[in-house]
Amino acid sequence: MQIISVSIYSHEGEERSVRFTPGALNIVTGDSKTGKSALISIVDYCLGRKKSSIPQTAPFKKISWYALLVQFQDGSRAIAAREAPVAGHTSSRAMLEFGGPALEPPLHADLHLNSDTASLRTHLGARMGLADVRLESSEQSTRSSVAITLGHAVPLTLQEQHEIDSKSILFHRQNERGIQVGLRDSLPFFLGAVDGQQAAKRSQLREARSQLRRIEASIGAAEEERKGWEQELRELLAEARSVQLVEDLTDDSDPLTVLNRIRFDRSRKVVTEDADISLHDERRAKEGRRLELSTELRSLIAHRDLLLDERDGEDGYDSSLDAQAGRLAVLGLMPADHGDSNACPVCAQPLERADPTVSQMSERLTRLKTELHEVSSRRPRTQKAVGDIDAKIKDVRREVNIVDAWLTTNATVDRSESLEASQEFVRGRVDAILSRLKAFNDEGLAELVHQRSSKAATVKALEGELNSGSVREQLLSRLNALSVMLERYARDLNLEQADDPIRLDVEDLTIVVDTSSGPLPLENIGSGENWVGYHVATHLALHEFFIDQQRPVPRFLMIDQPSKAHFQSDSPHDKADPDRETVRNMFRQFARYAADKGDAFQLIVIDHANYKDPWFQDAVAHNWREGEVLIPESWPQPKKATTTVDPDDK
Repeated sequence: MQIISVSIYSHEGEERSVRFTPGALNIVTGDSKTGKSALISIVDYCLGRKKSSIPQTAPFKKISWYALLVQFQDGSRAIAAREAPVAGHTSSRAMLEFGGPALEPPLHADLHLNSDTASLRTHLGARMGLADVRLESSEQSTRSSVAITLGHAVPLTLQEQHEIDSKSILFHRQNERGIQVGLRDSLPFFLGAVDGQQAAKRSQLREARSQLRRIEASIGAAEEERKGWEQELRELLAEARSVQLVEDLTDDSDPLTVLNRIRFDRSRKVVTEDADISLHDERRAKEGRRLELSTELRSLIAHRDLLLDERDGEDGYDSSLDAQAGRLAVLGLMPADHGDSNACPVCAQPLERADPTVSQMSERLTRLKTELHEVSSRRPRTQKAVGDIDAKIKDVRREVNIVDAWLTTNATVDRSESLEASQEFVRGRVDAILSRLKAFNDEGLAELVHQRSSKAATVKALEGELNSGSVREQLLSRLNALSVMLERYARDLNLEQADDPIRLDVEDLTIVVDTSSGPLPLENIGSGENWVGYHVATHLALHEFFIDQQRPVPRFLMIDQPSKAHFQSDSPHDKADPDRETVRNMFRQFARYAADKGDAFQLIVIDHANYKDPWFQDAVAHNWREGEVLIPESWPQPKKATTTVDPDDK
């Protein structure tokens, strides 16, 4: 995006346009107080700045609208216009219009509000390649993702006169908190260290990780399920065998293979009447077996009940013995040997006559402990017996279920047609169960494992792209390439420390010279000439990098008063003036830069300097001297404010 014109409109409808040539050096020279410096403020305002920095002096109160005409790389154009702010209040309303190469500044009557500043920046940015660009600083960051818009790029294109010679501010409006954070966020993107889909990829990574966890959970469930469905398949196989869908089955036959054959093989039919007789005999055998199993099951359950009663009795007896022993042994009243009846059980003093009670208590306590030990030793055996009989009951019930399933399936089979119907019924059950188990068989499990590998690869790739270490390496690589350009321009401008390595510090947003005695930031280099020179070198190097890498940054740079650090003496011009020659060299560098970049870049320099050199005069777009000013003196002052103030911007 480059600037075609900056237009102003009076309250009476007069229009004044300041035209610029795209792809060239445009110098605006002139006397003080002609409105030159306001051009940068107008461009900033028309590109969506919320708070206007345009002067509010009497001449500027003559203006009712500001308009900016820009041209994109494909030749298309756009008009961005806004009403002049009133009494320091700025409206967020704006006008935005797109057109072809023939689009020109609008007439006053055609100015209208159809947009707002946020939408204006979004649409203009989209034309430059800033559509849907979102960044995240890190996965652990609590800040929401940042949408990169034209507003992040504008500070890279403007240098006001109080900024060009600053030792602490390298970029436009850098001292403002929001702009400072925005520059830190966006510079890695504009340098190409991160792509514009960082936030989208972060979201994709979260979703891929979630899917990977679900797949791993499914694999875990499948492996756990496999431990239980072998028995279900064998029961289903027994049911299939009962209706003569299976024969010659061996112990090492794979149930899943046999059942899949039953599922898809429809050729098996009943072809003889002997099948009915055989089935009838088998049914009688099954019924007999059912009776035996029922009797055995009842016996096992009764036996289990007896064992449980015995266990409960042991527990009660055990508790009773333990209580009695506790009462006898409480407080350690019994003597240690429990057999001395001639001693007092309380004070252990000798008695005149033996007390038989002591001996009886000792014998009773000994018997209680013996019985308690026997009961305790029997308890594990009882528990084991209960567990064994529970297992037998489970096995018998499983066999009863198999027999019942067979009898249910073959309850009414008397003819070959009925057997065929039973076969179809069982085959349907096989199909339903195998369909349910499809996700858990070897083929389904293999598919899940394949999905896990694929999703894990996606997660790894996204993690690699979003890896903070990788981003740092990419940023460092680009900053190193930028340093080479920066050092070249520093030498061309004859700056101090130009022979040392020079780098852009993205975190502190300054220039650092790496000397043998340590890093030297811009504020410690000293002299206004160096501060101006390093600003110029930095911005020329940055835009050269943006052009080479095709980054979505406006292809223009506006610099105001780069000569302000130099006092040009009144000596005759035929005598050498170091300051004058330094400024001339800087403008010569501007001319070479613009010529080298050709149509790819536009450089607009606003200054008092005016050299007679042909290369300088060829670049002068406007010379505001001898009464030539931005705002015509003939424009009338407004009778009253006519602009509507947006309450949200007060």
